[in-house]
Amino acid sequence: MKNKAQTILVVILQILILGACKKESETPDVTLTSSFFTIVEDDPAGSIEIPVRLSVPYDEISTLDYNTEDSTASAGKDYVPVSSGKLTFQPGETTGSIKINILSDTAQKQDVYFRVILSNPVNAMMTKASVTVKIQNVDYANLVWSDEFNPGSLNTSTWNYELGAGGWGNNELETYTNSINNVHIDSGYLHITALNPSASYYTSGRITTQGKKEFTNGKIRIRAKLPQGQGIWPALWMLGANFSSVGWPKCGEIDIMELLGKAPSVVYGTIHWDANGYTSRSNSYTLSGSSFSSGFHTFTLVWTPNNLKWSVDNIQFFHLSRGEVSAFPFNLPQFFIFNVAVGGNWPGSPDQTTVFPQHMIVDYIRVYQ
Repeated sequence: MKNKAQTILVVILQILILGACKKESETPDVTLTSSFFTIVEDDPAGSIEIPVRLSVPYDEISTLDYNTEDSTASAGKDYVPVSSGKLTFQPGETTGSIKINILSDTAQKQDVYFRVILSNPVNAMMTKASVTVKIQNVDYANLVWSDEFNPGSLNTSTWNYELGAGGWGNNELETYTNSINNVHIDSGYLHITALNPSASYYTSGRITTQGKKEFTNGKIRIRAKLPQGQGIWPALWMLGANFSSVGWPKCGEIDIMELLGKAPSVVYGTIHWDANGYTSRSNSYTLSGSSFSSGFHTFTLVWTPNNLKWSVDNIQFFHLSRGEVSAFPFNLPQFFIFNVAVGGNWPGSPDQTTVFPQHMIVDYIRVYQ
């Protein structure tokens, strides 16, 4: 009986082993996580990887061929074409990827598409034969919102007045009002005016688009003429729309333009955020031979999912990539703030050289996506 039982056990083990071997040798299916992929045109990686998997391990080398094919994208202009690629799986491997390099096309004004065609599987079976890749345009040519500040009063369906004193977190000296003396539109221009009605009392204007006009990514152009003078601090900037719930700096702040009135030929572009504590990055631009109070200049922010670029009169002076900004909060909606502060930790207080009134005059704000 003992020998018979041992014989039966050996047979069972052999059957199990043979079954396991058979499972290992089953011809695998080629599977894709998706048939559609998107890459942003300026992705810092410069390429897209398309995951390809085998459904089960195989005990021999498996291969498949692939090539690219234009749809609305142009090979050599939008991406690097592949005419005869081969993806190889070594015995036992089940994961691989196809890498396609993307080219930055500055003339591209819309999203474009191409296909990756899979063919000729060896030691594998395939049902899906292609995937589509979208290259998302970030040149932002479509005007989606603007305020040209046409004659009339401030459009309160777009803008809010922020009111009061209290220092605004920077020990500022002004009281913000909704008086036409501080905020008004004249001949197609928005005027935000800082006044010194008496002694050490200052008034000014601060308006926002919070809850009314909030954007994620785009090209923002603001044409403005700036004030000057010790203690004068004009700003064209943005805050995260989640400011009320998460607070500052976790919401993220993008300063499109700031100027210290004591240095009227220098403007700053800055971001503020929280990376296990307050963090900021900044750079400046100096206007040669003139000041920003002597005429109008155009301040531009190009804000993509992966980059922030600041320009003055189409001259870029600052660039930050997503890889340089830990805990990146800048892929969420932000709203605009225009204001002229008086005094504060950064500019210092006005002195006997400061002349009032001081005006920030805005011709337009335009947002392209």
